[in-house]
Amino acid sequence: MAGTGRESNGEAPRIGMEKETVQGPGAEGSVAFPRPARSRAWPRRASSRARRALGVLAAGVLIAVASVAFLFGLSWVRSQGAISVVEAQLQAIHAGKVEEAYGLFSRSYQAATSLPMFRRWLRRQTRLANVQNLQFWGRSVWGNTALLWGRFEDDLGHRYPVRYVLVREAGAWRIDRFQLPSELPDPPPQSQRLIEI
Repeated sequence: MAGTGRESNGEAPRIGMEKETVQGPGAEGSVAFPRPARSRAWPRRASSRARRALGVLAAGVLIAVASVAFLFGLSWVRSQGAISVVEAQLQAIHAGKVEEAYGLFSRSYQAATSLPMFRRWLRRQTRLANVQNLQFWGRSVWGNTALLWGRFEDDLGHRYPVRYVLVREAGAWRIDRFQLPSELPDPPPQSQRLIEI
């Protein structure tokens, strides 16, 4: 078999190259010229680029999700002190310790609302003394301000929304203001109806 001599020397032929015997006019021997095979590298390069792009995209999404989860967790942890103050105030109101509950307000709230005014307001808000369950489903902390929103449930099963704004004064959280709905929600509909005959 005629060849370049590489095969007889023990060298392997080049991968991707095919050997073709070309004989010129009047040539008695054959000379092999390598002819490049059809390239399959382009689809491989395109698929490796797509895999690399998907890997970068997945890493970016993972970093974004981890960052949001970290910020959410940090805000959740930082708001625990504020929630403790709200719970302490509700326990003081429930126990009838109005002065202790009033002491958990911020200086600006106390400057605008005196203790006798708070007592009068509290007498009209009987639902605060009857709170059985407190849930916060939203918490945000920005610097020295915390915003909490959730709902109260009283001893009759009425639920009503509440929103607290707390500020940090002298290293401790203090309630700056809170908002309650002006009226109790309607009771749940009765399952029985009277029929007029």
